[in-house]
Amino acid sequence: LEEVTTITMPVMITMNPCEDRDKVQEELNKKLLEKGYPVQVNFLFIDFSSWGQQIDLLLADGQIDLFNCSFMESMSSLAGKGAIAPLDDLLDKYGQGIKDTLGEYLVCGKIGGVTYGTPKYSCYGNAPMFIMNKEMLDKAGISRDDITDLNSLTDALRKVHEIYPDVTMISTGAGGSLYDASGLACLKLDKDNTEMKVINYYATDDFKDLLDITKVWVDEGFIRKDAINYQDASFSALHDQSAFGTFAGYANEEICDSVYASSIAYPTCSAQLDENAWITTGNVSGMTWCIPALSKNQEAAMIFLNAMYVDPDISNIVCNGIEGVHYVVTDQGNLDYVDPETQSATTSGWPSGMGSFWPNMLIAYPWAPDTQESYAAQIQSNEESLSSPALGFVFDPTNVSDQVAAVNNVMSKYYNPLMLHQGDTDELLSNMLKELEQAGVNDIITEKQKQLDEWLAENK
Repeated sequence: LEEVTTITMPVMITMNPCEDRDKVQEELNKKLLEKGYPVQVNFLFIDFSSWGQQIDLLLADGQIDLFNCSFMESMSSLAGKGAIAPLDDLLDKYGQGIKDTLGEYLVCGKIGGVTYGTPKYSCYGNAPMFIMNKEMLDKAGISRDDITDLNSLTDALRKVHEIYPDVTMISTGAGGSLYDASGLACLKLDKDNTEMKVINYYATDDFKDLLDITKVWVDEGFIRKDAINYQDASFSALHDQSAFGTFAGYANEEICDSVYASSIAYPTCSAQLDENAWITTGNVSGMTWCIPALSKNQEAAMIFLNAMYVDPDISNIVCNGIEGVHYVVTDQGNLDYVDPETQSATTSGWPSGMGSFWPNMLIAYPWAPDTQESYAAQIQSNEESLSSPALGFVFDPTNVSDQVAAVNNVMSKYYNPLMLHQGDTDELLSNMLKELEQAGVNDIITEKQKQLDEWLAENK
């Protein structure tokens, strides 16, 4: 670019009101000029609750130049209606750092062979985990190494429940959300099975086996009786120690432990419930950055986006704020608050917990107790996780949008009550499967299989 260009970029407000937004914007723009980037950034702050709606309006008016497309309609839908720009030429000219950083994972930003988004660089592997109160586990004489699957978890829960009969063993989320299974129309991820067949997971023996286990949990009182009416996040009950544990997904136990060491006030530990962590397209594309088709500043947007992937100084400002104002660097090379008694993730003026929103938090300073080594372990986990054979495949639901809506309605009606066994389990499952067929689940499976077969033929 021949002259400095100002771009407008929305920033999501979640747990922190970002009261120092002007200071951080000023510091960022100062640093960009110091380092020779011909870009200035105008932040536009939007509450999480209205993120998708507001971004849609801004896209239609051409008012923004760069945005995170998460928590709104799918990237394939945005590309299909021409709302986002193809990025391949921009990446070739201004985004080599993004290409080098993401490597093979950039494929998860492609639709029909064209790049429309750049996924956040992160730890992409995912295995089911159970996060537990370590003191309770130790008192029951159990090592997390004893817990390797749902059956051994059930054995451990029995022992802990004997000692803590008034504590909920498994905390549920809002509406009774219990265990995130494999999904509706999906591939069965099995390192020994290369059959690329889309299935209805809820019609398989694997799902019936899961229901058998959750029935034991309900019958033995591991789950609160009013779970279907619970409105808080599952981790809320861990914070006040009214629950022993809950489910999450991470690449390995070390990373999971590190994440919750900084968010829960007492010692926790995690147990991995499956042998393998998998990298899927959904895991990689969970936070993807796009440039609007109507942006008049696409080149400047790509220059700034590339800087956030590769320049630690730029990434550190957006992820962590300003040194001496929002953080200090410790002797260990990680961050703490300038005044821990008055500052926190919700009150510091800039959200220290929002690093995951930005393109590459792993080149910024980590917040204690995380270290540079724990960030390196997250990167290393990508090498140790198994990649889905369909990595990069993105389903376009346009042709079956009515069926998708109808199927989602059926799942919202049955899934949580079924997992919590609120009624006759066999009857609930039978009714759910019948209504899924009536809603068009087989149309979705057929369409997804067709698109997958075409994708495989193009990507051998």
